[in-house]
Amino acid sequence: MLDPDVVLNSVLTSLQSIPQLATELGAPTIPATESITGHYFYAGEENSITRALAQMKSPSILLAYLDYISGNFDGMTVWKHRLNLCIRSRNKASNGASVSAQHLWWMAMNLQISVPETAPNIRYVDLCNHSLWLFETNLKHQTDELGQDFFIGTMTFNEMGDAGPDGVNFLCVGPAKGA
Repeated sequence: MLDPDVVLNSVLTSLQSIPQLATELGAPTIPATESITGHYFYAGEENSITRALAQMKSPSILLAYLDYISGNFDGMTVWKHRLNLCIRSRNKASNGASVSAQHLWWMAMNLQISVPETAPNIRYVDLCNHSLWLFETNLKHQTDELGQDFFIGTMTFNEMGDAGPDGVNFLCVGPAKGA
């Protein structure tokens, strides 16, 4: 089983490597590492996902680990990892060239990535040393407590096999946060 923080970091780094997505979110003025961020569940009200969503700037993307799903799905998949990609698009009034949250989702799913290796898109690369691949996606509309629209895309990654307690079999992009 892969560490959820390692899975989150691997997906996050891949999304941050999409130059067109970073540009749409404000690069080079705002680096991709500031406009496409990960949410880590630590104890304390100051770190709640509800607060993080409320504090999302426009435009930005917040990636959060949702859950593990275990089982024997197809004889090879032991674990599934679900992540939420929360998207706030740019306010059209602030920039006439802004794109919709749905288009930002399309960009994240369909444009070329360069991490962990160059690939046509995140759907065509096996992350974590060929042991994690994107299997299912969906996108749905949400409204926050202020009545502002945003979208949440769910990505389900299948983990092939089981790494065991040492995790030696997986060479993932980036260390787990705090490691």
